[in-house]
Amino acid sequence: MRPSIPTRIFTPLAASLALLMVFAGAAFASLGDRTLREGMEGDDVMELQREVTYLGYPTPRTGSFTSGTKGDVTDYERATGLMVDGVVSEGEGATIARRADEKRAREAEPSYRYGERTLRMGLRGDDVLTLQKLVTTLGYFTPRTGSFTSRTKSDIINYERKTGLTVNGVVGRSEQATIKRRAAERSSTSRRHVFPIKGLHSYGGSGSLYGAPRSGHRHGGQDMAASSGTPLVAVTNGRVSQVRYQAGGAGYYVVIQGDDRTDYVYMHLRESASAFVSSGQRVRTGQQVGRVGSTGASSGPHLHFEMWTAHWFAGGDRFDPLRSLQR
Repeated sequence: MRPSIPTRIFTPLAASLALLMVFAGAAFASLGDRTLREGMEGDDVMELQREVTYLGYPTPRTGSFTSGTKGDVTDYERATGLMVDGVVSEGEGATIARRADEKRAREAEPSYRYGERTLRMGLRGDDVLTLQKLVTTLGYFTPRTGSFTSRTKSDIINYERKTGLTVNGVVGRSEQATIKRRAAERSSTSRRHVFPIKGLHSYGGSGSLYGAPRSGHRHGGQDMAASSGTPLVAVTNGRVSQVRYQAGGAGYYVVIQGDDRTDYVYMHLRESASAFVSSGQRVRTGQQVGRVGSTGASSGPHLHFEMWTAHWFAGGDRFDPLRSLQR
């Protein structure tokens, strides 16, 4: 009888092989096989970087998920309706891969310029992407993917219902022309806007952004830190609709209905805006409406700033103000 060989002799080898298989699996994983986050490396990270770059959000293709990659992925998530956290779950990875494949398919199809055909659910192309960009510019956010999905249809119906267009989620040539004209008018109007804080300020970190996770909800505006007492001014000409106080929430706040059909909300003011304006009063661009403070649910002096399609909590919808603030 041959003597038995102790199994513990093979234990280090087996452990090493198992560890090698784990690393090999990570190295050769495909996008969507695992959750990706800052600090990770592998072929799937490289694929993520390649696809996000292809989809219009350039990021260095290194195979390493750096802080720069996280920032670029966060920008893509924010623009396309994904969870804004810089972490790419298996489902999100699969979505990004699918969108990249759809874009490749679109590029192989006949190209249509905006306004050349009626747009409806199921279509895809650069004209659909243009529509999505224009509607988002008008304050009705829809993911900018180039594919007319059920989400796009729902967002278009919402826009049509609130702006007096035929409510059917189908965008004919004349409606496309109307949307393009309105977007151009809004862009022209935006050049007559000023920044809401008249003084030094900072945008803070990811937690300050619109859509950042909160306990039971998502952040509904953009936070900007500034010294207590820094003047706050009207972004554009309009009318003051609310001058109020909310304990444990907004603190002192003021709402301005802009002549551009956008509502602007200023929260956590140092004192009541009634020291500067009154409800129903007309205000001009750059007129002081309050001061930076830390009232309500606030951890330090800052402005919580929101933008809404008309009107605030009265039929309107909030949208990410950051792009408008950074113009």
